[in-house]
Amino acid sequence: MQKFLLLIAFLILSSFSLFAQSDVKNVHIEAHGTHFTQPVKDKKWRNENGRSFTKAKYTEYDGETYVKINTSKDVIVVLKYEIKVGKGELEMVVADSQDKVLFQKTFSEDVKNETEVSFQKDQEYRIKFIGKQTGGSYFCQWIEK
Repeated sequence: MQKFLLLIAFLILSSFSLFAQSDVKNVHIEAHGTHFTQPVKDKKWRNENGRSFTKAKYTEYDGETYVKINTSKDVIVVLKYEIKVGKGELEMVVADSQDKVLFQKTFSEDVKNETEVSFQKDQEYRIKFIGKQTGGSYFCQWIEK
């Protein structure tokens, strides 16, 4: 009986975790890949992308990656992010195609938060993650408001 209850509790907790990182369908937002400004040297680098999220895990990340975002109309976007930093620093920057910064934050400890940014129609945006000899992970999800 105890094993059964533990199994039920585990399944419930797992579903919360999956729900928190589920891929959301954004009607007016189109995202493109994880792009690298230079090859990642960390052999343990792992990343995944969906229509509404990007995430990565690493042990020694020193460089810059980004996701391209385009919108088909003016939208307010909620950026939910979870950053884990075991060492070093990770910087997250949201900028438009003219490098106007809409959001910027440097992390040296674990943070789970969200912020809102406004994206304009037919403009390209980048959500950048800049590692400074950091170990840890990042997760970022964009949701149309």
